[in-house]
Amino acid sequence: MAFYVYLAFFTALGHAYEEFYYRNNVFVFIRFTVIGLVVGTVVAVMDVFFLSKIIRSLNFLLTLFAGTVFYVILSLTVLLLFVIWEEYLLLRNSGSFSLESRFRTFFSGEFFVLSLYLTVVGMVINSFRLVIRRVGEKSFWNAVLGRYHISHEEERVFMFLDLYGSTALAESMGHERYHNLLHDVFNDIADLISIYGGEVYQYVGDSVVVTWRIQDGTRQMNCIRCFFEILKCIGKRAGEYERRYQYVPQFKAGLHAGKVIAGEVGREKREIVFHGDTVNTASRIQEECVQLGEKILLSEELLFLFPVKLLKNYTTRFKGTILLKGRMAGISLYSISGAEQDTKSGGFIAGGSDNGERNRLSS
Repeated sequence: MAFYVYLAFFTALGHAYEEFYYRNNVFVFIRFTVIGLVVGTVVAVMDVFFLSKIIRSLNFLLTLFAGTVFYVILSLTVLLLFVIWEEYLLLRNSGSFSLESRFRTFFSGEFFVLSLYLTVVGMVINSFRLVIRRVGEKSFWNAVLGRYHISHEEERVFMFLDLYGSTALAESMGHERYHNLLHDVFNDIADLISIYGGEVYQYVGDSVVVTWRIQDGTRQMNCIRCFFEILKCIGKRAGEYERRYQYVPQFKAGLHAGKVIAGEVGREKREIVFHGDTVNTASRIQEECVQLGEKILLSEELLFLFPVKLLKNYTTRFKGTILLKGRMAGISLYSISGAEQDTKSGGFIAGGSDNGERNRLSS
């Protein structure tokens, strides 16, 4: 798109001054399309596998500066190699190809215009990326398109994901090391949440609240698969966590689905929020994990929304109908585990027993 805009600018300039720098024909359009695809692909690949890992810890301004410089230098380098290769193919048979002449032409007057233009493009792209990274991609486009400017009802899945023993952990580690631990944990699970179609609604202390549209969360059981992939991810990095913090994060999660009111609140800092009993219930379900000795609990309402053919791959256990704090009516809770998790001990917390569990259940 950037190269299309560049071509359109020079075409308009040519019409204004009746002196065309680029000929107005199909070949020029195809050439700019190929250049844009080649430059864009190389920059994107290098960005994902190289730049993003280097500038991850930089602040906003340094990230913007480093990203823009990287875009400009790499784009000009790829563009130079492309035009050299292009001219070589055209002139190799005639024997008139000159690398020195090609360099001299490339670094002529248009080079400075192109450098300035690519700098502006790089700043715009990186600015958008940094803003999106801070507010979330879905939240950003929801705000741009005004989807929540007027409050409306939605059906959503909510997962409250929390660290076990966080209070004692914060005290033993100290606030700085504990913050670094949460920083690493939330960074490690961020991509998984996105892969499974979820979006981070809030970070609340040592907890993260994830939400899905009802179709996205229940299709392929994405909300459940997301939780188990998070456990698997942390398990793979257990050695690193043990080395850095002498602790391997352990999670508990509560999930529920239902209707909420979604809309924007705030004036100076606008934010999209979800209000309703569904959110509160998901939080209460997560709190029951400790009492019932489970890693994950979900409501019957959510369980019945999953495709039956996929649910057969999991083991579910009815934990009883429990009167959660703040609710007038009881809610039926289930634990769930896959084939791998089911081979391990049923309780996640040592000492969790069926007898203690039954004493807390109502029929």
